[in-house]
Amino acid sequence: MLPIAITAGVADVAIIGARLAGLIDLPPYIFVLMIAAAAAAYLSRQSSTLIRGIIGFLLVWHLASVGILILKEAGALPAGLAPYLPTRASVLLSAIFAIVVYGLSFVGTIRQIAKLADPFFETRDIGELRLPFGVTFRVQERYIAHALLFVLLAINIAQVLATVLLNQWNNRFYTALQEKAEATFWIELRYFTVVAFLWVILAVYELYLTQYTQMRWRRWMTGRLTGHWLDQGAHYRMRLAGGQADNPDQRIAEDVRMFTSNTLDLVIRFFSAILSLYAFVLILWGLSASFKYQVWGINLETIPGYLVWAALFVAVFGTICAHFIGRSLIGINFLRQRYEADFRYSLVRVRENDEQIALLKGEEAERQGLAARFTKVVANWFDYMKYTKRLTWFTTFVNQASVIFPFVLLAPAYFSGAVPLGSLTQTAGAFGRVEGALLIFTNLYSTLADYKSVIDRLTGFERSADDVKVPPASAIAFEKNGETLDLADLTVTLPDGTPLVGAAALSVGKGERVLVTGPSGSGKSTLFRAIAGIWPHGAGKVSAPTGGDVMLLPQRPYFPVATLRDAVTYPAERGAYSDAEIVKALAAVNLPALTTRLDEDAAWHQMLSGGEQQRLAMARALLSKPDWLFLDEATAAIDEVGEANLYTTIREWLPGATIVSIGHRSTLANFHDRRIHLTKGEDGLHAAADAPLMALAKG
Repeated sequence: MLPIAITAGVADVAIIGARLAGLIDLPPYIFVLMIAAAAAAYLSRQSSTLIRGIIGFLLVWHLASVGILILKEAGALPAGLAPYLPTRASVLLSAIFAIVVYGLSFVGTIRQIAKLADPFFETRDIGELRLPFGVTFRVQERYIAHALLFVLLAINIAQVLATVLLNQWNNRFYTALQEKAEATFWIELRYFTVVAFLWVILAVYELYLTQYTQMRWRRWMTGRLTGHWLDQGAHYRMRLAGGQADNPDQRIAEDVRMFTSNTLDLVIRFFSAILSLYAFVLILWGLSASFKYQVWGINLETIPGYLVWAALFVAVFGTICAHFIGRSLIGINFLRQRYEADFRYSLVRVRENDEQIALLKGEEAERQGLAARFTKVVANWFDYMKYTKRLTWFTTFVNQASVIFPFVLLAPAYFSGAVPLGSLTQTAGAFGRVEGALLIFTNLYSTLADYKSVIDRLTGFERSADDVKVPPASAIAFEKNGETLDLADLTVTLPDGTPLVGAAALSVGKGERVLVTGPSGSGKSTLFRAIAGIWPHGAGKVSAPTGGDVMLLPQRPYFPVATLRDAVTYPAERGAYSDAEIVKALAAVNLPALTTRLDEDAAWHQMLSGGEQQRLAMARALLSKPDWLFLDEATAAIDEVGEANLYTTIREWLPGATIVSIGHRSTLANFHDRRIHLTKGEDGLHAAADAPLMALAKG
């Protein structure tokens, strides 16, 4: 922005010099606006990237308008181009727009939008841009984003210009009809054909480029938020924290789509509305002088541009009323997305757990639960209907009245013979354009209410993801140091601070096989999570071994919906293990029937029994060959003989690995060297300490 500011300042000095030399005759406000525009460019250096981009575009337009205006004033351009060249008002408007955009950058909602949008316009990721005739460019994505935005804004300027030309044509065409001037009629029809054809081309490419930009933006933003959600285990911690992070799948899938499409659409529509307002205010202001008559004893001729003021009054009145009628829609839309996502999630849960529901005869309970959630959807929808109906009553009435209002206002002058039919239709058209531009908030209020709720949800999602990455005031210190696992003054708590597990001083050496026991609900699994570094709540320190590969197998293993080959090797990349290695591992965990189904794509967590899933997870561990293997009741769904065979297989495949297991069966003592037992104290804290391995059967 600094180069633009400097350019504006130099141009201002040059114009002042030219005026003093008598080369041009421009009013003083041109110089004032040049200085104001340069100041806006300079001050916006600390604004968001999106705001700077829009201001930069407006200032380039401003400088170009000033340059053309100087050439026009100096008589260096053909006189026939005068109707199509920027006027003094163009210079005025472009500078005012830049200043207004800078002022809007301090509004809270605009700041939210900019915070969400800026990363796309700042990214240094390399993007590929494909042009016609097979031309391909690989440049930073931010340059592509800015270029597409500027092209769309330029198309809108051209569209508004075409609309102005059609408005002027409207006067000439209908006047020719009224006067039965056949030759003029055919000339004007050809003129209309050319302008309308150009307008159609602009409209088609505006739609195409808008959709193209939306998808590029959505693709990039989806990748960014997905990475933000998965980074440092934020997805897990957000679920523990709750708050504004409900339904992250809906945030990433639906809200990102709505944000990118609505942001781009609204920026373009508001920009187009402002341009239309500027262009047609000038036309309407000039046409107001043609309609000279009295209304209720008031001579309207004495009010400069009274038609503009009439349109402004209608628009301001309509916007204020629309806000008071529809402002409740913001909160309703926010809750609507939440209730819809909760209901959809409940349906998915029923589908994924259909077998257990059928075995427990839980269909009626599920039906009641789903009905309760859907009741919230219905109640919210009726609230949405009620306020939408009120808003639609008002906006539809205003829109229909605005069609006929200018004709009612202008009819006396037409029937008095003061103006021809062409002037009437042109003025009515200009009035409609001005009124439509001013009523944009009224007509888009429902969309804006929904958009505001999307902004709030995405902002809350990002805030929640950031918050969980910051350790709480009381947090477990996690570090990697040495070759042993050491717990020092460790206290694991629930998220609300309730103490759960404590370990004053425990150590697990390399190659040891340790069994962790204790009553159900004593916090054994939570202790494992703290050791793995994904549970921050508590105090003390966990020192994990340096450089060793660590794997933790939970009681309920996770499998992606993919081929069996990808499910058993998850999260390794495809090709990390040969088919021969995978088949060998499956046979080792007693799943020979699956060795012929490696290419089968399925939801394996639904197709396999609990024991088969645990065996498949164990095959994953055999392939990965971790140095440290934590088993959180990872064989609880397997019979004792099968469990013994698996532990024997682990010893054979991973002879040097450290094994730490959680389990309740006494037979597990045969496969471990020592035991850590959790005993509940008087303070409710389960203390972890070494215990005799023989006491397992009793403990």
